[in-house]
Amino acid sequence: MKKDQKYSRRTLLKGMGVGMGILPMLNSERAVAATGGVVKRFIAITWTNGIVPGDFYPPAGALTGTLPAILQPLDMWKSKILSIRGKGTNTNTGGIDSKVMLTSNAFGGHSAYPSLLTGSNRGATASIDNLINDSFKTAGYSSPPLTLGLRAGASSTSYRAGSVKQSANSSPYSLYTSMFAGLTITPPSATAMPATPAYDPILARRKSVLDKLIPDLTAFANRVGTDDKVKINAHLESVRAIEMQLTAGPSVATGAGCKKPANTPAGEDFKNNQFYPDQAKLMTDIMAAAVKCDLARTMTLDMIDDGGGNSLTFPTLNISSPDYHAIAHQGSKGYTQKTVIDTFFYSQVANLVGQLASNPEGASTSLDNTVILVCNDMNEGSNHYVASLPYLIIGSGGGFFKQGICVQLVANAPNNQLLTSVCHAMGMTVTGVGDAAYPGDLDSVLKA
Repeated sequence: MKKDQKYSRRTLLKGMGVGMGILPMLNSERAVAATGGVVKRFIAITWTNGIVPGDFYPPAGALTGTLPAILQPLDMWKSKILSIRGKGTNTNTGGIDSKVMLTSNAFGGHSAYPSLLTGSNRGATASIDNLINDSFKTAGYSSPPLTLGLRAGASSTSYRAGSVKQSANSSPYSLYTSMFAGLTITPPSATAMPATPAYDPILARRKSVLDKLIPDLTAFANRVGTDDKVKINAHLESVRAIEMQLTAGPSVATGAGCKKPANTPAGEDFKNNQFYPDQAKLMTDIMAAAVKCDLARTMTLDMIDDGGGNSLTFPTLNISSPDYHAIAHQGSKGYTQKTVIDTFFYSQVANLVGQLASNPEGASTSLDNTVILVCNDMNEGSNHYVASLPYLIIGSGGGFFKQGICVQLVANAPNNQLLTSVCHAMGMTVTGVGDAAYPGDLDSVLKA
């Protein structure tokens, strides 16, 4: 198709003799179809005080070597990681900026917490865990988002619209009781076959429309240029995915690996820093079980509130003083201890990742069908700077994101665009998230 030729959509459709199934192909707005038979999930894990850049960012390109020190707990799953680096030759900077914070308080790292998942200042718009869960609810899934915190404070990363903070549950005791104490788990039978569904005339009508659209799309693709053919083939795959959803019946069973996690041991005071590692592991164990038992499809876990970790020490890591916040403020002088602590945080992420990676779901795993977004509210703990934030993606969301690679951006991007791409991975059609001043997405560089 020559670039100087212009057609209206209606004229082009009429001339080609094809139906409305082509129309989404001609839209400038991108629609992302959910993959048939895949149960997708979104999990965000956050903490504050930045990272030690030299111990966090791998070189751009395929993750073939050993991961940097902080990411070492995830090394065996590096093929499932998408790392994001910033522009230029500085190999120690991230590529994601909290633009809404840069315009108001560029060095207000702790106050950036509400922007991490909302893309707005002070959580003025809904965070993506709520947006995604609302889309799941529209599709028929009823469970609410799971909002968790280990040192829950005045702020949060999870918000409803209008700066309404989601209260975080910080007690593994109450969480276990509410989710698993009364739950009866019946393992699915390995030999059970799904019942033949009753004839549904509406489904049959929809199926017949798709049967007509697929040959139309295929024929149309053969009559256009290479660039348009690529776009049409992508739309054709979306139509085929819809057909699979109509004919496949219920989503793949997620209960095959469903087991109750170990109950929280009695007598542990989670306000005592000695038990902080136990609290973190118990929470991530419960999150993994919630995925396997399909009790939650969106979750957030704030490892520390945005106050900075004041008074949080790590005696179990042989770091009993100063506290985490004070260590971060030492800058390079505190990097040795800071790396040890951040490696601990990533070991908790790895606990969740390992359990999801070992849980089969059809031809893939729970991890493959999940997007775990790990983020921090500043780039390095001594400066509180809200540009070059260290976001990390683990899991492809059903094949949406690239994996096993560190992508280097040509220019630092607003975190709004990253959040929009995560929504796309979850099957949502949105053109932006958060502050309207930063529309768009990062699909072109992050999508597989």
